[in-house]
Amino acid sequence: MVPTDGQVAFRSPFRLKLKAMIRAFFLAVLAVATTATSVSAQSYSGRPERRDPIFLRFPEMAQRYWVNTETMAASHKAIAIPMPRQCAFVYADSYTRGQMSEREVQETAVSACNHKLSELGPLGENYTVSCRCQVVISDNTYLVPRETMPDQAYGPASIFYRDSQGSVARLNGLARYGALIGHDRSVTFTVDNVNGQPGCEGTFTNESTRRGRFALSCFNGKFGGRGNYDSRLGAPNDHIVARGQTASGQPIVMVIGLPAQLAANMYGGI
Repeated sequence: MVPTDGQVAFRSPFRLKLKAMIRAFFLAVLAVATTATSVSAQSYSGRPERRDPIFLRFPEMAQRYWVNTETMAASHKAIAIPMPRQCAFVYADSYTRGQMSEREVQETAVSACNHKLSELGPLGENYTVSCRCQVVISDNTYLVPRETMPDQAYGPASIFYRDSQGSVARLNGLARYGALIGHDRSVTFTVDNVNGQPGCEGTFTNESTRRGRFALSCFNGKFGGRGNYDSRLGAPNDHIVARGQTASGQPIVMVIGLPAQLAANMYGGI
């Protein structure tokens, strides 16, 4: 009914309440969508920081990215590592030369990373996942969600030891450890089997920048060893070699940072 002069329009309290409920519902939906978009943007567009684990894991890369004046001033810079994060035991960084575009710098980083990875041999004895190089940082921005980046140092691991009969046995998998070996006084580590199940845990205790002592315990204390370790650059990849004895006095060698086949060729003849 259209009100005439002197009349007051009648509005149902139910209709007013319904309109208010609909308005509140749409405002709530809009707020959720805005929050989700904001979280997603933060996740993908975060800026790297000097103390991020990826830079602690690779000091030479950190030096070029954060300290070296020539590379810091490059118009484009990219970092590629094998992903998912448990595969991140090599890296390649690329910086603008001449008139290279950002895409060309990224492609150079990925190509170099793939080359390094292929030189080290197959990873099937250490991982069930497929390790593939990809650009994770470009022009000071993360291209992957920060939560998918390495939160520790990772690398393929092999443990060689002689059993009670004197035969050589081998355990393969991957290691996780604090990135600052040689700087922090004590760094804990774990070694998971090829399926990612926990197998061993231990500690590196440094005595100098690249050397120190290690202790290892596996399978709830049923097997272990202790001795000395050193961190080696290159030859052909940065890696850790720990040598010692088991509780029964048999030799044990642990290698972190080399695929199983390469580690066996270099250090398996204990």
